[in-house]
Amino acid sequence: MDISRYQATGLLDAEWQKWLAESLSLNVPVENIAETLATYGHHDAAQALLADFSVSTVAGKPLPQIDTSRNSVQLRDACPHIIFTCDKPVVVVLDNFLTDAECDALIAAAENKFHDATVVDAMTGDFVRHRDRTSTNAVFKRSETELVHAIEARIAELIHWPAENGEGMQVLRYAIGAEYKSHFDYFDPKLPGELKNLARGGQRVGTFLMYLSDVEAGGATRFPVMKFEIRPKKGMALYFGDMLANGEGDKLSLHAGTPVISGTKYLATKWLREGVFI
Repeated sequence: MDISRYQATGLLDAEWQKWLAESLSLNVPVENIAETLATYGHHDAAQALLADFSVSTVAGKPLPQIDTSRNSVQLRDACPHIIFTCDKPVVVVLDNFLTDAECDALIAAAENKFHDATVVDAMTGDFVRHRDRTSTNAVFKRSETELVHAIEARIAELIHWPAENGEGMQVLRYAIGAEYKSHFDYFDPKLPGELKNLARGGQRVGTFLMYLSDVEAGGATRFPVMKFEIRPKKGMALYFGDMLANGEGDKLSLHAGTPVISGTKYLATKWLREGVFI
């Protein structure tokens, strides 16, 4: 890329231009470079850099992003195959993200941790049981086990997003009839209870789901506004964005876990935050 234009257009002085060139030559992630530029007041240069590298942003900040230029993504310890993409909302489905052994081991690790799943109370910010969500779930801390750590690292590499900018992984179990009715994953800052959760790492900017079992019937992840659904398949992963570039929640990301008709559905979820989740 032409670094000199950043100086010619007044975006950066010579010193910062040199720093930018050195950072790029050292393969520092573009998102990290842009964040540093913005931190020191060079917001326009940060935006220009992100645009040059086609990095998705929300309110001027980078967003998780999967390279869909090829039909598979070579990672350090896996090579998932991209089988479906959508631009609005941003949706990417990848086959063979987890091995059968990893799916089985994650389910086994969760067996003694399952409790009734909860939702965030919009007024208090507390996690409460709700009739719209009838699964059970097991919550892991970040890097709680070697397997969880390995999967979180794989997700981070795939979506170019730090593992610490994510909530603890949850394993969900849906028995026959269990479902999660249509909902958004992002928080509404106009509601007092949502502010409490926003303070723990900012907005949820994306959702990463991993299907840990095949399901005989039902149990799809459905996007009702867009009128399509993803059927569960063991080892497959689904990523979708929760936010628009202007910082507002993406209404097209409305989604639901449809009722399981036959079999048991196991699913792992990783919610991604703007900043470090605490």
